[in-house]
Amino acid sequence: MSFYIGLDLGTSVLKGQAINDQGKLVASFKKDIPLISRQSTWAEQSPEFWWSSALEIINLIGTKIDNQKVKGIGLSGQMHGLVTYDKNMTVIRRAIVWLDKRSQQEVEYILKHLSSQKLYKITGNPIFTGFLIASLLWIKNHEKKQYQKIYRLSSPKDYLAFKLTKNLFCEPTDALATGAFNYQKNNWSKTILSTLKIKPSLFPKIIPTNQPYGGLIGQISKLTGIPQDTPVYGGSDQSMAAMGNGLISKKQALISVSTGGQFLVIAKKGIIDPQRRLHTLNHALPNIGLYMAATLSASLSLTWFKNQITQQTKIDYSQFVKGVSKINPGSDGVFFLPFLAGERTPYFNPNLKGSFFGLSVSHKKAHLNRAIMEGVAYSLKDCLEVFHHLKLPIDSLILSGGGAKNKIWRQIIADVLNQPLVTTNITDHSPFGAAIFAKFAQQGFKNLPQFYQKVIKKIDYIYPSEINASQYSLLFKQYKKTAQFLNQK
Repeated sequence: MSFYIGLDLGTSVLKGQAINDQGKLVASFKKDIPLISRQSTWAEQSPEFWWSSALEIINLIGTKIDNQKVKGIGLSGQMHGLVTYDKNMTVIRRAIVWLDKRSQQEVEYILKHLSSQKLYKITGNPIFTGFLIASLLWIKNHEKKQYQKIYRLSSPKDYLAFKLTKNLFCEPTDALATGAFNYQKNNWSKTILSTLKIKPSLFPKIIPTNQPYGGLIGQISKLTGIPQDTPVYGGSDQSMAAMGNGLISKKQALISVSTGGQFLVIAKKGIIDPQRRLHTLNHALPNIGLYMAATLSASLSLTWFKNQITQQTKIDYSQFVKGVSKINPGSDGVFFLPFLAGERTPYFNPNLKGSFFGLSVSHKKAHLNRAIMEGVAYSLKDCLEVFHHLKLPIDSLILSGGGAKNKIWRQIIADVLNQPLVTTNITDHSPFGAAIFAKFAQQGFKNLPQFYQKVIKKIDYIYPSEINASQYSLLFKQYKKTAQFLNQK
């Protein structure tokens, strides 16, 4: 029996899973990752902590399987972040991750020297705070001594690949999230880097996603028991989420209600949104188009309300939201705008602020909890409308992520979108997808569809309530007007 390990470096959790040849999940572990915010707009993490956590999880997996029978390691990682290295390939400073908003002036500088239309045409993506290129400019402007030390840089999961193989590369699914990658030419953009006066030599070589970074080095083999030279592969968390949910055909779609909310749709390659509301992504498999709309504060909104506002940190979420089912759709007039960290689709405004409105003395915590769930669902409907506007068809829509575990929230999303949803037996899609990719990148992808038919099972079908969907259609218009008003302030 052979095994394949998938590691997913998320924003708040590092997850590790192992599957066997048949795709059965045989081990699963996770570890929380602290977010460091020295200032209110900053979001940093320690790459060294990522690495120690990855090693810990690999060894924990070794308590469930024989690590000597591991045939491949797949990596999945949070997108947009920046890791910097000196000439000794030692990390210089904490990583700046995608939630970071300090680089607003750098974003404005980029847009002043490269128009938003030109940038989107090159990269297939709008530019936003927290993107690697904007964070790099911030270091250049505010930490000049640190900037002068930079010899190489990378995306987050590529750091883990480097620690495993001693090879620092990037691949197209993560390169596209940096703000410096030419989507059409599949290389680092000379136009962007020369305009911003950034040395191309800082950026790692780009390899195909289905090419390994290299083999596991001997030192790590001794620490983990995994054979030396075991190939290590990697892709962005969204490309691996697609792999983990079997999204390889047109008209398939996925909503993940995690820290942020991601809405992925499979379609033909080369689609560009003239209004620049979507992220154009690279799928892990060639010749497949992957497009993402995103809301920044999905489960994060409920976490913020639970831990920061009510300070009920010790009770679990199922207990915290108890009573929500008894609240009427529309939360008896309370609305929540989930813009706690700015917003991506469709506004791409890092300064957009969240809010409750419609409050009265008759409202209770359960009203606000339901309003948060509805607000996140409205933001996902904003995303769905972009796909409809671009005439990207959706036949099947999978709902996943931590927020999808709540039955009430699932139904609210189905009602607001007025769209049938399905959940599957795959609860942690990105590490699962990374493990699958580590297997099939070596064996070839011909048998992947048959593999998915055996491994991915539909668990629950959620159909929208006609009455609730009609009511939410009217409420969404009010939400939309308020969001547009806030976006203009």
